[in-house]
Amino acid sequence: VYEGNHPAMPKDPNYPYRGMYAGGQGGSIKWFEFEYELPQGIYGDHVMLQWKYITANSCSPPGYSEYFSNKPFLPSSYWTPGLSECIPPYPNSGQRSSVWPEIFFNCAEVKILPSAPVVPTPHGRSYPANKSEFVRVNQVGYLRFATKVGVIVDLSTSPIGWQIQDASGSVVLSGVTTVYGNDSASGDHVHQADFTALNELGAYRLVAEGIGSSFEFNIATSLYPDLPHEAMNYFYFHRMGEDILAEHLIDGRYARTALHPGDSSVPPYNGWCESCANFDLKGSWADAGDFGIYTVNHAISAWTLLNVHEMFPEAFQDGSLNIPESGNIFADVLDEVDYGSRFVRGMLPSDGGLASHKAHNHAWSAFTITVAGENAAQSSRSAMGPSTPATYAVARVNAQLARIWYAQGQDSHADVLWSAAVDAWTRAYGTNQAYSASVASPGPALGGGDYPDGQIGDDLYAAACEMYLTALAIGDSGVQTYKNIMRSSSFFTKIVQWDWATVTGAGTLSLFAVENDLSSEDKLSIETNIVSFANSVKNSIDSEGYPSNLDFQEFGGKYPWGSNSFIMNRAIALAYAYEITGDVSYQDYILRTLDYVMGVNAMHISYVTGYGTKAETDTHDRWAWTIGQDAFWPRGWLSGGPNNELINDYATPPGVTAAKSYAGPGTAPHAWGSKENTVNWNAPLAWVAWYVENKIVPNFEGCDGNCASKPTLKPTTKSTTKQSTKPTLNPTTKPTFKPTTKPTSKPVSTGGSPCCADRNAGYQACMRSDWCNMSSTNCGNCNGYYITVPLEITGCCKWWSGGDCSNVVHSSNPGCHYRKSDCEGSCGGTWSPL
Repeated sequence: VYEGNHPAMPKDPNYPYRGMYAGGQGGSIKWFEFEYELPQGIYGDHVMLQWKYITANSCSPPGYSEYFSNKPFLPSSYWTPGLSECIPPYPNSGQRSSVWPEIFFNCAEVKILPSAPVVPTPHGRSYPANKSEFVRVNQVGYLRFATKVGVIVDLSTSPIGWQIQDASGSVVLSGVTTVYGNDSASGDHVHQADFTALNELGAYRLVAEGIGSSFEFNIATSLYPDLPHEAMNYFYFHRMGEDILAEHLIDGRYARTALHPGDSSVPPYNGWCESCANFDLKGSWADAGDFGIYTVNHAISAWTLLNVHEMFPEAFQDGSLNIPESGNIFADVLDEVDYGSRFVRGMLPSDGGLASHKAHNHAWSAFTITVAGENAAQSSRSAMGPSTPATYAVARVNAQLARIWYAQGQDSHADVLWSAAVDAWTRAYGTNQAYSASVASPGPALGGGDYPDGQIGDDLYAAACEMYLTALAIGDSGVQTYKNIMRSSSFFTKIVQWDWATVTGAGTLSLFAVENDLSSEDKLSIETNIVSFANSVKNSIDSEGYPSNLDFQEFGGKYPWGSNSFIMNRAIALAYAYEITGDVSYQDYILRTLDYVMGVNAMHISYVTGYGTKAETDTHDRWAWTIGQDAFWPRGWLSGGPNNELINDYATPPGVTAAKSYAGPGTAPHAWGSKENTVNWNAPLAWVAWYVENKIVPNFEGCDGNCASKPTLKPTTKSTTKQSTKPTLNPTTKPTFKPTTKPTSKPVSTGGSPCCADRNAGYQACMRSDWCNMSSTNCGNCNGYYITVPLEITGCCKWWSGGDCSNVVHSSNPGCHYRKSDCEGSCGGTWSPL
């Protein structure tokens, strides 16, 4: 608010609902004028308006000190430094203390005349649909039969009315919010609006009463059809060592000649490996916004892309990505990873020692570059010092590539890869040299990141997994040695959050994805641990105000560097859980994860470039910025996301809540802490995008039921097909709910075999997953019920008064019509016995 010659107080982006009063404390009377738009339908002879004014003279509202410290141009009289911080919620009495501000309420009783007759709709009058940053949805949209939950930011502790309005402004669905309350990760007080029942194709807006409208979103049969290719084109864009041609880029404006073709001969940095020959590192991806290459970070990126191929051989097949190798009969994803990974085996020094941890320039490149200028830095570019994790990374990447190429009949190339893997394993095994910055890049070599990795046991385990799987596949004599080392690891069969530094999960997921000779007990342990981890991911989404699948408390109240990559990796775990159990809820939670990424988050932004009304416009990437700056940007790049774990840049805001520690638009050159793009962030985006479009979309009837998806069979001790489940279509006004808890009453059965029965199929048949049917515990993890099938029909569920079950078609809504506890529990109906 500006008054007279008092400097205006800029809006605080971290607390956008605050009206900022200019003019300081005390002094003469100040006059202000305000304009408000009242919600439609409010009129009458006696209408009370209330104005609420929160002071800051007994305590400072949250974020005040950071606000004023970042705005030295504001007079010191505008606030009182040194006060304790106010702690919401505040008492409505206005009572003040050292943690409660004094609050004043002004009221006016007015008469409001109706502006025009209002024609009621079946859901009531339409709320005003002015755009509001406080109403947040997936800015791309939702599949018809997916869960749909928007978030509304508001301080009200009572439910708020919401409507779904179509393009004409007509109300097609309405309800009231669930008050979540204070979301600790963001500091927002949020409500959740569940509009899952909306399943008609079209364009809509979520409108909150008295607040406003979301961006327009779509209900569609497919949401991201181009994203798999766009996310993968990131890797061709970042190839180094060869010209990047417009014909292979989605946006040809970024074509260029080769970056660092001189990487075929990179010297070791002074102080280590002085007798070594130069390193041949030609053929790589630029790791991030710079032009360094990092062994450990590349390894998890390559594993992710190769893993989608090993799980789903139809993924990114030959010709699908339009890369230079397309048309050679081999999967494009395999060709792309093979090119980007050439440098990895070159990181092994000629003296037989441990692999170089990284290679980069001795000084950071300017942010706006020329290719010639960047290549001129080749003379001050070195392979930095070694580490055991980097050496295991060389083994992992080459072992995985080798077995895939062997399976393609490319034995000579696979021999080279396998030889490099065995060499790297031999060098690393028995060593314990953690990354040390003083060894890896001592002195002035500051032109690259560190990627410190102090834990080695997980690297050993993940490498042993890949070595074992390849040795078994090709009949190598070392298979038993690798297997014994792998099985003796304390990490064996475990899965926890994985990233470049913590790779236990990658090893265990490979053991599920690739054929092996582990015992049925070991395989069951792997599957159980994967499902258990996926369940924890689901619980995280359910427990957070926004559908972030990060457990905020698990991460110590911090969002880690690259938080969005953690979120996408956890979505991969959900996909694995579906492939194990056939429980479609895991796929639904993948879609909810993408809701967060595409706009249902504390920043009200889509973190994927090109996707959404308010999508990220610029990430920390030198070549992309050089060509497009913030005027245009490649589509399908995942920004790193909020990060308050380590803020060492100039644009990521300090002192804000974790979920808001994210830099604004146009800040890419100085926002590497939150807006960087990297290979290990776009790799899981590509994995998940392909899975959504090729597995989830068909399973949610994205093809109108003509291309139903089934869980992909993985070689285990089981031989039956995994279950393919679809959300139940509910022809009533009540949505069909998935079971969340097991009922206490035992259902009636008509004989047959006890097994895990599916609620959405009316408990009429066993699930097609042996794992689910194995025990009641497994069945519970599959959201099933362990009974004897088929279940006898004993009544129906009603949402109307009078009548009986004679006209009810039970199969129309089996999730509600077969059991009383389902009907009167989550379905919200009344049970009527036959």
